[in-house]
Amino acid sequence: MTTLVLAALLIAATILIHYEILRHTSLGANDLEVNPRVRLWMMLSAAILSHVLHVTLYAGGYLLLENVFAVGTIAGPDSGALNDAFYFSLTSYTTLGIGDIYPTGEIRLLSGLEALNGLVMVTWTASMTYLHMERFWTIHLTNDFDD
Repeated sequence: MTTLVLAALLIAATILIHYEILRHTSLGANDLEVNPRVRLWMMLSAAILSHVLHVTLYAGGYLLLENVFAVGTIAGPDSGALNDAFYFSLTSYTTLGIGDIYPTGEIRLLSGLEALNGLVMVTWTASMTYLHMERFWTIHLTNDFDD
């Protein structure tokens, strides 16, 4: 039950973080008189920052489940540290799943839900990037012909 509550909180947090970062970046990009490449760079940089924040939150969740609630571990040859939790979270979030360190116990459930959450967030980023490319590249092409 603890794992499901934590998963729900992490999913809600990642949605909120991603929404706010993309929204603020989008509004900021609209207000700036910069090259469309710079706007796209801003959007992608903000999205990557958002994803790194998500991965960091999940890493904290893994450590919480392992060290406070003792409902599972991240096992493997060099596991147990914050770096390992971050690395494991990154491979789960991106659905890469290398397997050199792996979840045990209830942490397996959180890892699976993180993969689903990561897939949704990355897809959201791809959709947002497409919309911005379509919008700003049209402006860029129009401006090129005006010169």
